[in-house]
Amino acid sequence: MVIAAVAWASFFKSTPPADFSLQSGTDPKTLDPARATGNIESRLIFAMFNGLLQMLPEGEPDPETGLQPMTAQPAVARSFDISDDGKTYTFHLRDDARWTDGTPVTSHDFAWSWQRMLHPETACEYTFQLFGVPYAEQYSSATVEIGDKVEIELWNRPLDTPTESSPQNFPRGTMLYGTLREIVKPDEPQLADSASQQEIEDAQLTWQDRWVYHVDVATQSANGSVDWDGKTERKTFARHLDSTVADPSTQRTHAVMVAFGKLGSLETPDDHTFIVHLKDPIPYFPNLAAYYPLFPVNRKCVETHGSPLWTKAENIVSNGPYKLIMRRLRDRLRLVKNTDYFNVNERGFDTVDFLSMEGQNTALNMYETGQLQWVTDPPTSLLEEIKKRDDFVSAPQLSVYFYRINVARKPLDDVRVRKALAKAIDRTQIVEQVAKAGQIPAFTIVPPGLAGYQSAEGLKPSVEEARQLLVDAGYPGGRGIPKMTLLYNTTEGHRAIAEVIQQQWQNNLNIKIELQNMEWGSFLDKTKQKDYEIARAGWIADYPDPNTFLDMWVTDGPQNNTNWSSAQYDQLIRDAASEGDPAKRLDLLRQAEQIWVDEMPVIPIYFYTSLNMIKNNVEGFFPSAQDLHPLQLLQYKESP
Repeated sequence: MVIAAVAWASFFKSTPPADFSLQSGTDPKTLDPARATGNIESRLIFAMFNGLLQMLPEGEPDPETGLQPMTAQPAVARSFDISDDGKTYTFHLRDDARWTDGTPVTSHDFAWSWQRMLHPETACEYTFQLFGVPYAEQYSSATVEIGDKVEIELWNRPLDTPTESSPQNFPRGTMLYGTLREIVKPDEPQLADSASQQEIEDAQLTWQDRWVYHVDVATQSANGSVDWDGKTERKTFARHLDSTVADPSTQRTHAVMVAFGKLGSLETPDDHTFIVHLKDPIPYFPNLAAYYPLFPVNRKCVETHGSPLWTKAENIVSNGPYKLIMRRLRDRLRLVKNTDYFNVNERGFDTVDFLSMEGQNTALNMYETGQLQWVTDPPTSLLEEIKKRDDFVSAPQLSVYFYRINVARKPLDDVRVRKALAKAIDRTQIVEQVAKAGQIPAFTIVPPGLAGYQSAEGLKPSVEEARQLLVDAGYPGGRGIPKMTLLYNTTEGHRAIAEVIQQQWQNNLNIKIELQNMEWGSFLDKTKQKDYEIARAGWIADYPDPNTFLDMWVTDGPQNNTNWSSAQYDQLIRDAASEGDPAKRLDLLRQAEQIWVDEMPVIPIYFYTSLNMIKNNVEGFFPSAQDLHPLQLLQYKESP
């Protein structure tokens, strides 16, 4: 272990050490707020970008848990107003917020960034956080109906060719707007009964690409407003002009989608006023406004360099308390204090290194030798001793450790097999002998500690019942179940847990499991593509409400990735979103969670506790329910 620390030290020879260094984990997959999805990425994005609001400490720590309350407080928005019906938020932006290129951050930056986040080609996994905004879900899913007011993007992006679409969806092609009057479709393809699912999906997409959209195109004024009720001209559009129902006047388009940006969902009456309309009141909307997927990105930077090149250190323009100046793969990212930040902490660290390391023991060695000041993943094997130290910070956390199940794979498509696997796990052994940091065995998906919420009746562990479920499913004694693969991202802790569960399933159910580990980026890709059978995962609350643990499992949700679908579950989530009575809303969510428990598309393992080691001479660090630690608040204690 000491040798590993010395090897890491050699990386620093060419660069002076930073004022403060922390264990970041593996390399971040992206620094784009609209593309990120993991804790590794979020820690960096919170330091580099700022939203309308930001999560900051408020009030005194809880006397029992030590948790510091965090609330959504002003950031780029100096204040905001909420309408009496709770459905309109008016944010008043400060006039001293600047991008790192010196230009002002305006309301138009937020409107553009939110629309980019929702655009299907951005492939954001958090689009659902804006589905409470009118037309947002329809825009994100690219669905249109006759009579809709639509946008048409012509096939003339800067890098478009006659045969290939531009690899960048921004800058966009010429934009037209109008009312959709008709969709003319060629004959639907006829496939052989032996066609594979992939062949069916490909044929369907090819067919849809040749639909012809008939639109009454409206006129636009110089300021971009659309005269929806004025004079129009009927035009036709298709993604591919070889459509049998196209004619010589048909124009090629990237897409015809609902005109989200022109229908008043988001208003920018001036540079410093941003108005957001909601379909129904959302009690936690300020928390969403403080979460990184809704942070603005610099339009000029994105459109000049394209994605992902705009996030390179030499290109990126951000607006947070720190800015990126260097990134070295499999080594570190260096951030420097943004001295033009409107609320700069003069005593804060001038330079911060986020070290890309997964080795728990290596991190601890570097911490002990003064090369790290913050360890985010202490060695599991040493926790019994580490917990006794005064530089160890741990507290209950609103997060859950679980295994996703691909319910499209046999025999996991049978709920009895899924429940058998879930019931056969001894979670007490895992939290007491492996994790060993006060984690709580989980039998539902929503952690305890959310005010007013009563969780669903959870799973009841029982090896005997698990074995009977396999008998009922036609697999007595596990016979007939092929060897399955459990996928996890590379860390020592995940491997240790996977090995214990592998052994439990072998001993209790005679089910053989092969373990497969992958680095973070490849792991995320494989999970998103649903190319797995069982996969490790975790979820930290985006905001303190049970909905953040439940709405991710709706049919085809970007965070679902299990192939599980329940119309009744989806409806309950929708009903909860529009329910104005707080008690009724929470009961609807409880009903949804009960369906989730009963169908078990995911196996809950335990509820996390946060685990951090922080040097005693650092102040501004405190335990929080979402394990949030704003970098701009950290500083070294002044000498007495």
